[in-house]
Amino acid sequence: MTLRKLRYWTLAILSAFTGQTFAQAHTAPDDQRSLTIYQIMVASFRHGEGGAPGYTAMWGPDGHTKNGNLRGVIEALDHIRDLGANAIWLTPIFDSTKAFGGEKLQATGYFTNDFFKVDPNFGTEEDFRELVDEAHRRGMYVILDGVFGHHGGVSEPSPSGNVLDTTQVPSDRLDGGTGNIKYPESLPYITEVATYWIDKYGVDGWRLDQAYQAMQGGHNYWIEIRKAVEDLATERRARGEKWGTLGYMVGEDWGPAARVNIGVYKDGGLLSAFDFEGKELISGPMQELTSAGLENGWDDVRTILSRPTLRGYLNDDVIPNLYLTNHDGYRVADHLNADDPLFYQKLMTRNAILAAYNGPITLYYGDEFADLSRDTQGGQKDNIARTSGHLEPRNGGERRLARYIADAMKFRRENPAMWRGQAAFKRYHTPAGADILEVLKTDPETGNRVRIIFSTADETLIWPAEGRRANVKAWQPIFIKLN
Repeated sequence: MTLRKLRYWTLAILSAFTGQTFAQAHTAPDDQRSLTIYQIMVASFRHGEGGAPGYTAMWGPDGHTKNGNLRGVIEALDHIRDLGANAIWLTPIFDSTKAFGGEKLQATGYFTNDFFKVDPNFGTEEDFRELVDEAHRRGMYVILDGVFGHHGGVSEPSPSGNVLDTTQVPSDRLDGGTGNIKYPESLPYITEVATYWIDKYGVDGWRLDQAYQAMQGGHNYWIEIRKAVEDLATERRARGEKWGTLGYMVGEDWGPAARVNIGVYKDGGLLSAFDFEGKELISGPMQELTSAGLENGWDDVRTILSRPTLRGYLNDDVIPNLYLTNHDGYRVADHLNADDPLFYQKLMTRNAILAAYNGPITLYYGDEFADLSRDTQGGQKDNIARTSGHLEPRNGGERRLARYIADAMKFRRENPAMWRGQAAFKRYHTPAGADILEVLKTDPETGNRVRIIFSTADETLIWPAEGRRANVKAWQPIFIKLN
């Protein structure tokens, strides 16, 4: 019996005889709260010359990259680091060449046929190891996309001999759809997947697709999977390893806080899930262009920057992950008028909210350049943002936006008050008509204090007691370190 099998069955026996779950009521590590993740849709990002061939088709807009590969990601690592990200998230890179559904679906990676091999259209194992090592050398974590509720035709056992039960089974959530990975029968296989890539390559965590599919029969199986990952991360730390020790796991569970509370957060299953409600509040709906977000102005900013419990989340130990765009909907820039003279500044505002958010955040490739997808042909609402990646701005506005985001994320990285501070708010109007929101954030542990200022108009602000003044431009928030 392998160590992983022994670990799983020991946990299962303890659970059966004690009635206990493996939920851990602890606060997420600070390094997880401080994550600034850069998401890459591998097939649509970049094709690196000399790398794997890539695919030729994928669900997404016509005329855009379909042959992205791991070499293209490696070549982009300096850009991602310079943007201020400290982690990258890759959409699934597992072998999907034989998956049912055809090439368009295979290229997405979300219906794999072998969870233990790198897709040869993306690269080799050596390419992937180089990518991980080069990211780590630049101080960035690597997070893989795990699809643990459905597959595209897995037929082989795992390296340790575990098998996947491919029975069609509904999740506990009424609208969660039916997956084809059955629990608890598949738990040994899936925990092996979740630990294999950490153990072999030093991968730092998982983004979990349609995470509610692992909730079956009244039980949240993220409890066991998360424990396996965290146990391995602890073992690696004890051995003196620097990487593969983070153990970050973030679930995709669409909906408002109350829905996630009875979803992946239930019983301590996961500590992090994407903040869909927050995203829609500040950058508009996922798959509609009816709003650009911030409909209540700075009141919405105050809501987002408040404690999770005040926003309806389960408790303040959970760490929702805020984002503006992902691969399943419109881009943030699509919601705004590109002819508006304040177009780039309004994008700066939304990225400033990300930077000041307590907990992990995710940037989507191309948003740093205000990429648009709404005018593309052939794309659908759920895949329209899978446009070609690029590493250079095309005009001065894009250059200013990318520089602003890099500075904001650098400020976030250097000031723990930004990602875990207690927030106080001050709202007022100036005689010149500017609507101002001042956010004062204080980190209790270090005493670090910062001020973030949002304004609807250009204004000069003065704090006589501090002997401080600052110029703030309309929709271009500024960050001030107080101590």
